[in-house]
Amino acid sequence: MEEDGFMLVRSRRRGGRTQKCDRKTAQRMEGTVEDIASALERADKQIVESGLRCRCLSRVYLVGNGHFDAPWEPGSHQLALIRRICHSFNAELVFQEPCISSAERVWLSGQEGVVIRDCSSVAFDVLDSKDDNMGIVVFLHGLHELLNSYLSLNWQLNLCNILLLCNDYTGIIFIGGSPKTDSNFPALNAFRKLAKFIPFPEYDPNPSSFLHCSIIVVCDRQPEHQKANW
Repeated sequence: MEEDGFMLVRSRRRGGRTQKCDRKTAQRMEGTVEDIASALERADKQIVESGLRCRCLSRVYLVGNGHFDAPWEPGSHQLALIRRICHSFNAELVFQEPCISSAERVWLSGQEGVVIRDCSSVAFDVLDSKDDNMGIVVFLHGLHELLNSYLSLNWQLNLCNILLLCNDYTGIIFIGGSPKTDSNFPALNAFRKLAKFIPFPEYDPNPSSFLHCSIIVVCDRQPEHQKANW
């Protein structure tokens, strides 16, 4: 550095001449509040259109929740959890429970984004055929027969796009307790070999609400030929 504030830069070529260059600092122009809003709006649109776009949660089916008209009812805590999930992701809640009281039905009918499904069948589509979003099906403390029927009816769909909240089947050798009863659930047995079970954490306010329940994730597509054996 010379006294006049210039830096000497020597050429790498042999016998190169010494030359002077100014040391300059890049100037950054700060944006206005309007520039920030415009930049984020444009970036958000590009995120949605790109491969970084996250799939949304479209719909949650809650099957067999039970009563929720008292704080000690497990169904109150289960419904509260599912409602919070739906609110967080702006997802539709489909409630299917044949044994609800008239007051529970009135309350559900007044809730925004809730659909009451009066049907005993589990033949429903959580996602539309062209929907690449995610869906959740809830069978907490549900009957083995219901879950087996749902899996059998929807085996040809991409279950990788669906999360299941249901009983924890990881430590069970025979569903129902014996080989004879176990043979009644071929779809469920095939499914639990493909699925990853994530146990629910302990819930102190009402331990029975999520006792022996799991979140089930499928990482690979289910074999299409397998249903032919059922």
